[in-house]
Amino acid sequence: MQACNFNSIFLGVETPDEDSLTLTKKFQNTRDSLSDSIDIITKSGLRVMAGFIIGFDGEKSGAGDRIVQFVEKTAIPMAMFSMLQALPNTALWHRLDKEGRMLEQKSGMNQTTLMNFVPTRPIEEIAREYIDAFWRLYDPKCYLNRAFRHFRKMEPPKLSGGSFSVSWTDVRALCILIWRQGILRQTRWLFWINLFKLLRYNPSIAVRYLTVCGFLEHFLEYRQIVSDQINAQLAAYLESKSPTIIREPEQVETVYQKVS
Repeated sequence: MQACNFNSIFLGVETPDEDSLTLTKKFQNTRDSLSDSIDIITKSGLRVMAGFIIGFDGEKSGAGDRIVQFVEKTAIPMAMFSMLQALPNTALWHRLDKEGRMLEQKSGMNQTTLMNFVPTRPIEEIAREYIDAFWRLYDPKCYLNRAFRHFRKMEPPKLSGGSFSVSWTDVRALCILIWRQGILRQTRWLFWINLFKLLRYNPSIAVRYLTVCGFLEHFLEYRQIVSDQINAQLAAYLESKSPTIIREPEQVETVYQKVS
């Protein structure tokens, strides 16, 4: 892929928990060390994006922490993280439906959607771990450090990158990035230190690196959306399961406070 000028790849890691991978028959993810495999791919020059899921049957407490630890260990900048959803007419959907564990089907299932079935551990626990992990994955300091460590692993490309052109859109995007991450934000010194280190080591991937830094602007906003919507859905779900319990507004705010 690197020889054909691919520069990124998406990996369905799912979870670092081998028991969950075995249960879901993801045996291809248990044959070799996941972290070693990701390092090999990264060193070849491919930027790794990876998908992670929380909420598998039999999953033990702390799954969110383990995912964050794995992402930090492998220095994957962009971790696509979501709660497990049972898609219609899949083997998982049919099994859960037979067990009477399916909840009302929602239209549109994504990172801001609560699970659509009853899990084997409390859904409140899973939701809290999910929001907390999502928030930590896209903390500015953690994200910028992961991005730097990820690109620092890459060996200088053996092939020419081909022609290169710059548009006014590119210039405008660079100016916004420098203003927000290089001037306004408290992590501005980290932004500049990492950039200069990378320019000294491997300037040929600087544009790709800055692009990944720019993705942070989306996730900083999106992690708040994830927190707000998952908390709201969780509150509604718990209320529907305990209709006789009357909670004062202050109590609801205490239970479902945003991760900060």
